[in-house]
Amino acid sequence: MDIVIVGGGIIGTAIAARLGDADHDVTLLERSRIGGETTAASAGILMETIVAPTPFDLRFRARSRSVYRRLFDREPLESERIGTVYVAETAAFAERLEESAETLREHGVEASFLAAAAVERLGIDSDGFVGGLHTPNDRVCDATALATRFAACARRNGAEVRIGVTVTDVIARDRDGSVSGIETDGGRLQADCVINATGPWAPKLNDTVGVSLPLGHTLGPMVELEATEPIDGPVTILESKRYVRPTGGTDGDGAWVGEYRTEYIDGQCYDPHRCSVSDDFRETATDVAGVVPALEGTTVVDEWIGLRTVTPDGRPIVGETSVDGFVVACGMSGQGVTLAPAVADVVYDVLEGNVDEDHRLYLSPDRF
Repeated sequence: MDIVIVGGGIIGTAIAARLGDADHDVTLLERSRIGGETTAASAGILMETIVAPTPFDLRFRARSRSVYRRLFDREPLESERIGTVYVAETAAFAERLEESAETLREHGVEASFLAAAAVERLGIDSDGFVGGLHTPNDRVCDATALATRFAACARRNGAEVRIGVTVTDVIARDRDGSVSGIETDGGRLQADCVINATGPWAPKLNDTVGVSLPLGHTLGPMVELEATEPIDGPVTILESKRYVRPTGGTDGDGAWVGEYRTEYIDGQCYDPHRCSVSDDFRETATDVAGVVPALEGTTVVDEWIGLRTVTPDGRPIVGETSVDGFVVACGMSGQGVTLAPAVADVVYDVLEGNVDEDHRLYLSPDRF
């Protein structure tokens, strides 16, 4: 089977690495550089933590973690275990976090619900907070480097990786409407299967074949705060959605401050190239020093914005669509780095015809 994967971010490269060792001719197309767009704008967090997890969510994340463990053991990749704390600002959310901690532990994830005083011992000012969900094994990494590693693995496994190629159309057979190839700015490629892994551009590529799926965008503003000393603490996510991701090593001392908004709003889509950090976000970013005192006196030295592609239920859409040969792997809802290997496994299973009940209920395009 001739397979073309469109999109060289963390999802597309993970799929290429997974399919490269199968009995297929795989080509990955990326218009800029590997991991250079939405993936580069991400916080690069490999998260075990999750609020109100279901057994499926935990099985799916465990599938990803097993791949990452092998990857990190086999080929050292710079990452740091710093953990995550979800901080509750209301009693109702604290109750949800406490229940989440119990569910996580039942499924083998090291997790605990911390009272406010214990949260403070992690370097977080607990004033006004009720408690927090702590998962100490969450890691941070360079997401672009991770995508580059997957692309290198794909090449070793026989896939062709092309950069600087823009896909302009998906070609369907006149006879039955199934996929037969793609058009690019460099010519036409034959394909029995086209995989849409284009992140926030996924709706646009879906439109070329008449596929309509519930995909929306949320803005992901980020600023970098520079500090004079390393920030020794976990990723901190507030109930009100702002978060702090400490940096270090090659990233310099300080932290990234962003907003973790994943709510689906029907029809909310943005042009990825026409988004910018708002004045209000930039001007209030240093307010996080009231939560993480080590950030007192920091200054904003950089800013950028990405788009999260979200779905109504917060889970990815992965699988074959109503157009034969057109497969989607999109709608990561802010969890692309965390879920990439598991999504790649599901795409492999779909192409091999080995879909299960989990896929049908929680991931398939047909669930909506």
